Amino acid sequence: MEVLNKYPPKEKKKIGRKPKYKLEFMNMVASKVVDEGMKFREVAKLFNVSQGSVNVWVKNYKSGKVPKNSREPDISIPGQVYRLEEKVDELTKEIGSLYLENQLLKKALSHAVSNRKDSSSVITSRNLAQYQKDVE
Repeated sequence: MEVLNKYPPKEKKKIGRKPKYKLEFMNMVASKVVDEGMKFREVAKLFNVSQGSVNVWVKNYKSGKVPKNSREPDISIPGQVYRLEEKVDELTKEIGSLYLENQLLKKALSHAVSNRKDSSSVITSRNLAQYQKDVE
């Protein structure tokens, strides 16, 4: 059986800050400029964002690429497989530790029950003489 690591490694923090807007909002604003023919200035004023942001969103919308700092996870298939394998390993270790804990508790319970049976003070015909001597 493997030795379990009590303290799993910390996850690395993502570089940069979280964006203010979701990807759907960025694409909607960009589609107003590209598809409906509105000007950058009009759209920026309408949605209360900067013209520079609208410009970047339109470039990304036209090229079809997702911005790096969007809230949507941009994980490749091998990356997803790796994360899922790590999660399976973590859950397998947790199941193993819970199994061992369960076995330990079962042993402790059986030990407590056997001690209780040995020291029980139920008077029967077999041990009546023992209790009568103590009373005298």
